[in-house]
Amino acid sequence: MSDRGAVACGVVALLSGCVYYNAIYNAERLLQEGEALDRTGRDSLADVRYREVIRKASGGYREAPDGDWAGQALLLIGTAHLRLGDLRAARAALEEALARATPETELARRAELFLGAALVEAGDVDGAIPLLDRAVEGLGGGAALAEAHLWRGRARLQRGDPLRGWRDLEEAEALDADVGLSAQLETVRSGISLGEPARVRTGVGALLARADGGEVVDSVSGMVAQAATRWGEAFGVELLSGLDSAAWAPRPRDRMRLIQAELRLVAGDTASADTELRRLSSGRGPAAVSARVAVARRQLAVAADLDDARSALATLLPASGNEAAGLLIADVAEMQGLAELGLSEPIAWFAAAEIARDRLGSRVLARGFFLAYADAVPSDPWAPKALLAALSLTEDEVGRSWLRSRLEQPLPSPYVLAARGEPAPGLEELEEGLALRLLEIRAH
Repeated sequence: MSDRGAVACGVVALLSGCVYYNAIYNAERLLQEGEALDRTGRDSLADVRYREVIRKASGGYREAPDGDWAGQALLLIGTAHLRLGDLRAARAALEEALARATPETELARRAELFLGAALVEAGDVDGAIPLLDRAVEGLGGGAALAEAHLWRGRARLQRGDPLRGWRDLEEAEALDADVGLSAQLETVRSGISLGEPARVRTGVGALLARADGGEVVDSVSGMVAQAATRWGEAFGVELLSGLDSAAWAPRPRDRMRLIQAELRLVAGDTASADTELRRLSSGRGPAAVSARVAVARRQLAVAADLDDARSALATLLPASGNEAAGLLIADVAEMQGLAELGLSEPIAWFAAAEIARDRLGSRVLARGFFLAYADAVPSDPWAPKALLAALSLTEDEVGRSWLRSRLEQPLPSPYVLAARGEPAPGLEELEEGLALRLLEIRAH
């Protein structure tokens, strides 16, 4: 025990004993550890700490429910329940702590703070704001005052008072660095929900400038995705324009670079995206593995022949331990095996075409395999289905016209009739026969 703890233990020994004090002291320490874990997204570990807070503080409270530390025990129990999201238990403990507290004391103000926070979480912002007002007025400073501003900011934003809500978040950010991280996340989150792109831009920029910002990379990446959905992928790319000067550690920064590259792809800036993906793929760590998978998918998307598919395979092999990479490797290998088998069993080309189209996103390769099968055995009952599949993968009108002409027959296939929306007798039997044939060839 520290000297301060020993002195305090001696003071309270006459009232409730050193064991009781230790229970409260340890619960306070565990609460601080849980909150630190919570801020960095390690929710499971934080929850373990919070449950231990409840256990220790409850034990201390039962030792002396009328002792000098009972109110502090109730405050700890209520705060831990709040962090766990158990709002009913939180409110019960915090209301009792407030009832026991001497007015205008630190204990009373903290009870008002966390009771107000519980009400915000429950959606009762009108009931929360007077409590949070008193907490803001009475708390002396530091993290507790910062958190009071944070919760009041949330409440005001929810109540439709954005100007004062934003001001509270700014105050929270200025008062305490740790709470400020939560305030910056709230700025981005609320900016998205309220349609305030300038706030979102400011909030993401502030998070990128923090050395510990990378610890909340999960939250940041999710909100960037939400912002891109609302305002377009180009806006998402812009939000991450400060990555080059970000104070983040390499791994979380590379993860955000990967997200930025993916947004660039969707926005149509393929050249920049490809350059960034290749740069990331040459590095190390999870982002490099994901980049290799992304590069390989890009290679497969534009693959015109099996040599291109082999290039994608070479990109993937160093990342073979990754689940997504392993699945792609297996799919490419299966497609290659079926392509070779097609020389003697043309139906294997149909199977290879489905893998290229459905699993690998290789439209050009898939079209080629469908046509190879239809050309090899034009009399097969499934050749018209292969031609229809090739038609759906053909973009130029000349090629589409050529394929449509091949499908025009005196006695149209059931597949052609179904494509026209006409009755197609015999289609179900054909489909069952094809499914069985493909199952056999893939087990070859």
